[in-house]
Amino acid sequence: MAEGRILMMQDTIRTYFNESIQIQVAAADTLAQAVEQAASLLVQSLLSGRRIFSCGDGNSAFIAHHFTDLLLHGSRLERPPFPAITLGANSTHPNQEECLSRQISALGSAGDLLVTFVCQQHSERVHQAMEAALSREMTIVTVVGEEAPEITGLLGPSDVEVRIPSSNPARIVEQQLFFSQLLVDLIERQIFEGE
Repeated sequence: MAEGRILMMQDTIRTYFNESIQIQVAAADTLAQAVEQAASLLVQSLLSGRRIFSCGDGNSAFIAHHFTDLLLHGSRLERPPFPAITLGANSTHPNQEECLSRQISALGSAGDLLVTFVCQQHSERVHQAMEAALSREMTIVTVVGEEAPEITGLLGPSDVEVRIPSSNPARIVEQQLFFSQLLVDLIERQIFEGE
């Protein structure tokens, strides 16, 4: 009986690994161009002296913080910090849905870039932040799962969507962490190594 539970547990573990690997392989096959476009937009903004804002919903909020930390402190290189800000979702104001958009309205300027990480089908806070960014003539890069039509519907021709081939929030967050690291590595290579 104990041996059966152990085998079942091992099967579950293998299933998790296999699902994650399959999503990563599918992402590598379909998202290389979108990731390259996103990295190029980020590099252009930074070289133009613009700021990078990031935000996320639910479990993706910590990805936005991690992304900003990488931009500020470096990933592979010891280098000067890039101007990066994580939009905070903690507010004492009763209308919590506006907390990100109000920060963009107060701090964002034309040419700045907003990077959003969304693992749910809809995030009102992120949606409103994107609307505020568009009104400030900012460019948007969004890293989302397969099912976020209200988020991706806001994107214009100069914006970039990195759509992770999964609808499972846990798998989306795993890939968002990977993409946040990859984007900063690509930025550092392009700016400091000329690649």
